[in-house]
Amino acid sequence: MKNLVKIVIFIGIVCFINLNAKEKDALSGGVEAKMPKTGEEIYNYWCLPCHGANMPGTNALQALYQGSIPAELTKRDDLNPELIEFFVREGKHSMPFFRKVEINDEELKALGEYLSK
Repeated sequence: MKNLVKIVIFIGIVCFINLNAKEKDALSGGVEAKMPKTGEEIYNYWCLPCHGANMPGTNALQALYQGSIPAELTKRDDLNPELIEFFVREGKHSMPFFRKVEINDEELKALGEYLSK
């Protein structure tokens, strides 16, 4: 019985150490999370769920513009990085704003460049 208790305690300690190490890695950046890097990846991750074809954001823009300009952001030629930054940081109507912990300045720059091409 004493051996069983020792084994259970040993396994518990090993598990605790392993979980603690993984948490430290995640917090310190030791384990790199798969986050979007390019403007297109950032768009696909954060914007596409609302601004893709027939999605709520696109439908709202379609109703607003009534066909005068494309509602899908990737089909527009009138966007510039400053305008993208404004809407991402400030939000508009039902579109939420995004904080720098969600889309940092470097990612926002890449997103603006992607959508303004």
